[in-house]
Amino acid sequence: MVELVVVIVLIGILGTIAVGRFMDSTPFSSAAWTDQVRSMLRHGQKLAIAQNRSVYVLLQPDRIALCFAADPACPLAQRVGAPGGANSGSAATVEACAGGDWMCEALPAGLQMTVPGAWIAFDALGRASAPGGGALRLDVKQPGGADAGQVRTIAVEAETGYVD
Repeated sequence: MVELVVVIVLIGILGTIAVGRFMDSTPFSSAAWTDQVRSMLRHGQKLAIAQNRSVYVLLQPDRIALCFAADPACPLAQRVGAPGGANSGSAATVEACAGGDWMCEALPAGLQMTVPGAWIAFDALGRASAPGGGALRLDVKQPGGADAGQVRTIAVEAETGYVD
């Protein structure tokens, strides 16, 4: 009987800790956003090689987008279409990207992203560059929550365009 009570108490303690940990979705948002940025960078590189033209990954603290021009506003005719015909369509994405039919996503709430410059460009050979020879590194940080201060880094190799 004592063993049963001890087991129940231990399950209650572990359950309390686990519920608190899983109620904070920021760590999951951080990992998902980092993976999404990596996939958008890789898609931009592959598109540049396939179409034999430069593709720009436009970087802003609140969004990331693919464009055929280095213009942060990305004119309508230069926007890279989303592979499925639409981006996530979340309210934040529609607001930050002025629409939902191109390869553009807004940063999820509760995260911060430091960007190396206005864009990262992939040329027709898949090589990466940034304006003024800047760093090809993005950091995604969650300022609050259970994993506060954790930084996820995305690095792009200049010569090969490899996204890590």
